[in-house]
Amino acid sequence: MLKEERVLLALLMVLFILGGCSSIEQRNDYIPVKLNIIQKFDIDFIPQKCVFSYPERTAYIMEGNYIHIFKNGRRINTIGGLGFDHSNFSKLTDIAIAPDGNLLAMDSFQKKIKKFDKDGKWITEFELADFVEPTLFDITNDETFYVYDGNRKEIVTTRTFKENDFYSFGKFQLAKPQSLNLEKNIVLVYDLVEAKTIVFDRLGQFQEELDGKVQFDRRQKYKLEKYFFQHLASDKKFAVTSFQWLDFLIDNGFLILLSNHEIWICTLDYEIK
Repeated sequence: MLKEERVLLALLMVLFILGGCSSIEQRNDYIPVKLNIIQKFDIDFIPQKCVFSYPERTAYIMEGNYIHIFKNGRRINTIGGLGFDHSNFSKLTDIAIAPDGNLLAMDSFQKKIKKFDKDGKWITEFELADFVEPTLFDITNDETFYVYDGNRKEIVTTRTFKENDFYSFGKFQLAKPQSLNLEKNIVLVYDLVEAKTIVFDRLGQFQEELDGKVQFDRRQKYKLEKYFFQHLASDKKFAVTSFQWLDFLIDNGFLILLSNHEIWICTLDYEIK
């Protein structure tokens, strides 16, 4: 075992002993008061995931093996399709925004994460040869990747994608993860089988398990319901509609709501006590 790995494991043990498996407490001095719609646009397909790059005002929407690119609410390009070229996918399973604002896309079959610019032009790709079944991922601002491997049934953190750089967690706690995303200092995994959100800290220590699809913003917890999402501490409802929401994501302060014909990109205003 490398010296760095021994140090990390020792640190994790200290944190576990001192902190235990306590849940993340909500801040009581932040009260959500208003939902601001930054972009709203119609779509003619059923989206699987949407991520948003604010500097470019660009939304990337996953549909099967395709990624649709919308800028300021208008579709400017579609990339992907079945194939092995740089801009094709054999099995597209997840997308995320890189720290530099460009797009990252995981091909589980090819075991690659491909990087594209804001217009959808291929830049480079990362090989995931030491993974067996990479299916979900996200990335931190310091370019540490968190990758869920469906064969290992664990989340692996790495900067090099080499096995000697792996640190893994979550084994025996995850049945069938549908989404994985990082928000500030926590890792959120929605498990489809259990219909629960499992929360870890960035070092992989289990924090809590929450019913339903839950996201965090400023340490406030929000749960997705069919026709709205709800602030758990106050029961306030936002984005109340007559149609059903399929999914939602809070990333870098932006809340993304998906239905089968509309996507909303929003922010929340808060009052501070």
